[in-house]
Amino acid sequence: MSDAPLPAAEARKKYLVFLAVRLAGLAVMFAGVWLMREVGQGPGLVAVLIGGATLFIRPRHLGLTRK
Repeated sequence: MSDAPLPAAEARKKYLVFLAVRLAGLAVMFAGVWLMREVGQGPGLVAVLIGGATLFIRPRHLGLTRK
């Protein structure tokens, strides 16, 4: 991996993708809680788990930071 920093436009694009994934994951988690209350525990639990899994994505997975 090169030691050169990312260009500002590329870093901004990757950060916005990271932020969108994080916010979408939170939205899916809230939808899962709503599903648990309205539909049943099965579909709601699946949605909460999928939304929670998105919260494990870190900026380094998108190349924003180095190891």
